[in-house]
Parts: sequence; structure tokens; C-alpha cells
Amino acid sequence: MKYRFNSFTELSQILEEEKIPAPRYMIKREMFISGSSEEAVIKELDRRIEVTRQALIKGLEHPQHSRSGLTKGAANAFTSAERGLVGDALFRRAVAYSLAINEVNACGGKVVSFPTAGSSGIVPGVIWAWHDCKRGAGAVPQKPHRFSLPVAKPLSPPYTAELREAFLISGLVGILISQGATLAGSEGGCQAECGSAGAMAACAVSWLEGLPLDKCFSAAALSLKNSLGLACDPVAGLVEVPCVKRNAFVAVNALTAADMTLAGIESVIPFDEVVWAMKQIGDSIPLAIKETAMGGLALTPTGKAFKERTRGVL
Repeated sequence: MKYRFNSFTELSQILEEEKIPAPRYMIKREMFISGSSEEAVIKELDRRIEVTRQALIKGLEHPQHSRSGLTKGAANAFTSAERGLVGDALFRRAVAYSLAINEVNACGGKVVSFPTAGSSGIVPGVIWAWHDCKRGAGAVPQKPHRFSLPVAKPLSPPYTAELREAFLISGLVGILISQGATLAGSEGGCQAECGSAGAMAACAVSWLEGLPLDKCFSAAALSLKNSLGLACDPVAGLVEVPCVKRNAFVAVNALTAADMTLAGIESVIPFDEVVWAMKQIGDSIPLAIKETAMGGLALTPTGKAFKERTRGVL
């Protein structure tokens, strides 16, 4: 079996010739690369999924406050809010979970890079939000009103095949973007980090909804297109502002892409070509907004004030 592919088109040909589902192919590919048994690969997959679950619970239950002062418990505040505009449970969970996981990262907690630490809340935030809404893993709301969320419970391995497949499918998108463009904000701007994560999440949640692989990648293309050219301009050089809240915004972006795909809307530009465009745009982005903290939000008066303030704290 071929384990090298440079595009979604090539990957599709391999899957068709081998008559193998994409999640199964991902496991065999990892076995080939790592030299591990199938049991070991699945055990490691479950371990990483568990890390994401623990991070979101930590971020929701305990307001995360970083030493820099840039992260101030947004996930906990959002979850406790009694006012809002959108009351949909999946939407609110995706926002809260993505914020929670990335706040844990901002505070030095344990997360899984998806595909990077600065974008680590988007993929697991969306997948777990879908899982908890569709599979009913939440408890009774502590403050029953329209915007309150049920408490997210700890869920330990072994995980269901459905959940594993969602994380594996998201990984396929990341592999293709890393090969065709980049996953580093320092090379391609934030489109490479949060933008890639949004594409991964859109693909995963589309798979969970039962869409075929080509439609899942169309959802990934829709999401990624909406992040092209996104600046990486972290205040004080820390992946907190705008990164933490951007995780929540891009999670919603991913859900929108999946929802549009479920409605039969397709990306006019194929996924492979969107990745090509991402590479061209990334190469054209000025150095100042490639995670250098030399431009954009990092150079605003408030951004520069935080930079001065953090010098004595960090």
C-alpha cells in the first residue's frame, strides 16, 4: 500500500484502489511510519484524545488566568453567561470548548497541538461539542436558562470508533496542508494555524454527520478559504491575543462550513487548489505579521503596553 500522497486527489486514488476507509488507512499509515502495532497506535490515539478532554474540563471548571494578564477565564465567563444571541447548544459548546482548551494552553497546561499549540482548541473543541450534543454526555445544567451549558463530564479511554475516526479524519487534512503549504504561523501567518485547524474541524464534523470523504474535504475547503490571508500578530509575542478568542471564532467558522456542506453547498475551488492558494498567500504575507510580533495587533498602543508589562512578569 502507498503511504505517500501529495494531494487529496492522490489520496482518493489510493483509497479507491485499496478499497480501504480513510480512518483505517490512517491507522495503517501510522503503523507503517512508527513501526508500532495496531494496538499501540490506537492506545496512543486514545491517550491524546483524553488529553483534549481533560483540557476542556479544566478550562471550563476553573477560570484560566495567565501570568501575562492577557488570558482571563473567557471560557468560564461564556459558559456562565445568562445573556446572548445564539442559544444553539452545539454553537455554544463549540465556542466554550475551544476557548477552554486554548486558555489551558495559554496558561502552560497540557494540550495536544491541533495542529499547533496556538490553535489547539479548535479541532477538539468542535469534535467534543458535537459528541456531547449528539451523544448526550453532558449533565443537567446547574443554572437552567437558555444560555447555560450542561457540565462536561470526564470521559476516559477506550473511546468509540466514531470518536477516533473524527480525530483521524481531521489529521488527514493537516497532513495535506503541511505538505502543500505549511502549518506554521511563522511561515504562512495565522491561516496556517487557526485556518488549518478550522479546515480540520470542518472535515471532522462533516464526517461525524455521515458525509462522504469528498464532501468532507469540500467543507474543509470552505472553511480554509475563509481564513486565507489571516495575520499572525500575537501581542507581546504570546499566543494569547488574538489567539485564544480566535480559536472560538474559527470553531464557529468550521461549523458553518459543515452546515453549508450538509445543505448541499460545495466549494467551487477544490481543496487541493485552496491549499495551493494558501501557499501563495503565505509566501506573500509581510514578515511583520508572520508571528514576529512586529506588526498588526502587536504594534497597537495596548499591544505595546502589554509587551512592556510582561517584561517584568515573565
